[in-house]
Amino acid sequence: MRNMNNISELVKYAFVTLLGTLCLAGCGQDEKIGLNATDSVAPGLPTNIEVENINGGAIIRYTPPKDDDLLCVVASYMINGVERTTKASPYVDSLIVEGFGKVGDYNIFLKSVDKSQNESEPKTVSISPLTPPVEYIYESLKITDSFGGVSLTWKNPTRQNIILEVTKKENGEWVSLENFYSSIVEGQAKIRGLAAEPITLGYRIRDRWDNYSEMLELESNPLYEEELDKSKFKELPTRLPGDCEAMGGLPIRNIWQGNNNTDCFHSVANSDNPAPGRCITFDMGQVAKVSRFKMWQRRGDANVWTYTHNNLKKYVIYGCTELTDEMYNSGVEKDGIMYPTFEGWTKIMDVECYKPSGQDNPNITNEDIEYIQNGDEHEVPIEAPNFRYVRILMLETWSGGTYAQIGEMTFWGQPATE
Repeated sequence: MRNMNNISELVKYAFVTLLGTLCLAGCGQDEKIGLNATDSVAPGLPTNIEVENINGGAIIRYTPPKDDDLLCVVASYMINGVERTTKASPYVDSLIVEGFGKVGDYNIFLKSVDKSQNESEPKTVSISPLTPPVEYIYESLKITDSFGGVSLTWKNPTRQNIILEVTKKENGEWVSLENFYSSIVEGQAKIRGLAAEPITLGYRIRDRWDNYSEMLELESNPLYEEELDKSKFKELPTRLPGDCEAMGGLPIRNIWQGNNNTDCFHSVANSDNPAPGRCITFDMGQVAKVSRFKMWQRRGDANVWTYTHNNLKKYVIYGCTELTDEMYNSGVEKDGIMYPTFEGWTKIMDVECYKPSGQDNPNITNEDIEYIQNGDEHEVPIEAPNFRYVRILMLETWSGGTYAQIGEMTFWGQPATE
């Protein structure tokens, strides 16, 4: 990625400027409460001005004027035909101007304002922003064909608020297919519901100042998939050695009943039935080439259990096409507890529940909540074999406790022909 040497500086000075802004009572005609005019003398200008160009903007450093009644320093500039202003309190010595969608030279008009609303004459400062975020995010965009659609990833190291616009052609015109709103560092998105036939889609990045990247037109070839019929799913008649016992009223079958919030599977809560290192196993009732799945957490009212409590964080999925007598009689006992073995099973994939913000608990963002409400989605490796029976080895919950719960699971793929 190009022109990214200034990112750490941008983050640092954005924080400083934010603190200054919070200290600032106001700098406009509608913010004069408690600021009665005392004179008509304009304040001095900032001096010792230095410019550090950054991606899509600049950090302007200066020495504030020494006026005792200085209220703020204001930078005015034009972006896409709209006048923008950035204000800095008298307690800081820098400000950030941003939102420039093209590399080039721009004039910034810097002035001082005092508590009597007197303004200095503007001072012109020239800046030359580096590659704007919409462009370097666009350059990082990766698009791959997937079952039922396409998969998208991108990098947004400065956490810009962006929209990834996806369009398709109808009657020769580009029309919106889907918009993805994001501010996370490692962005990802899925487009689903596309037919298994060639389709040309358009992709571009837009920021909050209405700057656009160029549009990428790309033909994709989605692979066929369908949602596997949950009416065929069933519990095993007998638990396998190393499988957890379910709590009364919260059996395994709850994870395909269609309630992806309060109804769930929950392991029995006692020391003789720990979940980490043990499994649950169920029958999908059909052999299939599984393409992807979603797991929903038990969220509870007001998302009280979201990304916490006994919801699974890390686990492993195993699969097989038939159960053998050996599977019903194999296991390893340790400290009076039976743990699973996996003879006859194929490891399908390791899974870690995705949290968009990446923040440690208990911090949860709106983006986290929106994501998990739609289900934590994972694509199954294309080289994975067909399977019918699913065995989930539970490794870790979000609370780090010894019990586990799953709200709902849905699988997609291609049912095997008889």
